[in-house]
Amino acid sequence: MEKQFAKKDVFSLIRRSLCCLLLISGCIFYSSYGYADETKNTSVKEEQPENDVGFAVEPVKTATQIDSQKGFYFIKAEPNKPQELTIKIRSTNVKPAKVNIYVKNAHTNQNGVIDYDNDEYRRDSTLKNSIEEITSISESTVTVENYEEKVVTLTVTPPKETFEGVKGGTICIMKADSSEAAEGLSSTFGYRIGLLVTEDSEVYDDGSSLNLLKVQPTVHQGKRVIQARMQNPEAKVLDDLTIETKLYKKGSREILKKRTANTMRMAPNSQFDFATNWGIDPIKSGTYTLHVRAQSGEHTWEWKKDFTVGEKQAKKINEEASFTITYQEWVPLVVILIGVASVILIGCLYVRRKKWEAL
Repeated sequence: MEKQFAKKDVFSLIRRSLCCLLLISGCIFYSSYGYADETKNTSVKEEQPENDVGFAVEPVKTATQIDSQKGFYFIKAEPNKPQELTIKIRSTNVKPAKVNIYVKNAHTNQNGVIDYDNDEYRRDSTLKNSIEEITSISESTVTVENYEEKVVTLTVTPPKETFEGVKGGTICIMKADSSEAAEGLSSTFGYRIGLLVTEDSEVYDDGSSLNLLKVQPTVHQGKRVIQARMQNPEAKVLDDLTIETKLYKKGSREILKKRTANTMRMAPNSQFDFATNWGIDPIKSGTYTLHVRAQSGEHTWEWKKDFTVGEKQAKKINEEASFTITYQEWVPLVVILIGVASVILIGCLYVRRKKWEAL
């Protein structure tokens, strides 16, 4: 009986000791998480904007259309020879609809997707005489109502000098009165019609050039990332692009971070930053090597780029990141001591138990 009670006392003591250690460890690690100050209004109005834009559009095909099966303009041009494109805008109800018409250049966004929305994109130095610069519109704003139809004319005037490849963009026909949303944002409804202009090609998506311009650590959307700036210097769409990155400490073979992305597309004469996520750990100063490998069809490219992160730069990046794990310098020492104490305690209890069993 005494041995049984002794065993129960030993097991009870072990359980209480482990519970205390876990409680202490939990308190330490709970206090080690830190979040940057971040305040956002996430309220959304219950009323949703109407889906009926109040008008419809119809692009009138031109004789210079290269492929009549395409649902967008892909036209053949000649140097310094203007040509007109016609778009019909038809009212779909009695109420008046005010419509804005404008042209936007194609660019590549941060996800490796051809985009037209962001006005703050970085224009590539190889883009000359863009779609926005060679296209004019007869009326930038029209109003249609009661099922009437109006015609808008766009004039495309290529430069005097011949150009190779294609110039890409889109014609935007958007409802003028946007629906207000939270935090001053707005939702705009309308239509987009692609516009590609060429003088020498019937194929627009057979790009074969890619450059790595620079590598830099930064903060993107609250995350620490290593950005590789990729450039498509050719006046062609770079299709089905795959990029793989691997980050190393310079001189080491251990992969610190990596990323692979597939089925990306780059607009003609554009660039974008391919981001490799650093993670939630603070970035450390030092010299690193980024290995970049890319493939598009039969074309492959490969680079190794060294870059250095200074102490001030690392501190700035870590402070700007919206999520981080921080802890005092003494925390690792305390964790080690707790581990050693746990081993010693369990060992002592085990030896004591063996002695009691021998009695």
